[in-house]
Amino acid sequence: MSEIELSRATADQIENMNRYQTSRRFHPFTCPNRGDGEHREFNGDKGALVATRRGWICPWCDYTQSWAYGFMASELPPDPLAMFSRGRNP
Repeated sequence: MSEIELSRATADQIENMNRYQTSRRFHPFTCPNRGDGEHREFNGDKGALVATRRGWICPWCDYTQSWAYGFMASELPPDPLAMFSRGRNP
């Protein structure tokens, strides 16, 4: 699986990464320190990271991560299960 360095990502790619991060379709990137009692629920998970040009950052401590999966730089595709949650049949 290819990776992308956030420092080289465009503003649109960073926005896409944050959409993936909060979509609840994938397990989000989380801080490895999230069990320390100081981290809180944020963007759908305890210790969830936020994508920035400086990398993924933890809002609760100094942890950063510099890379993301390459597919996360692309637009989030429509949720294939969304039609079922709205009560429509295929």
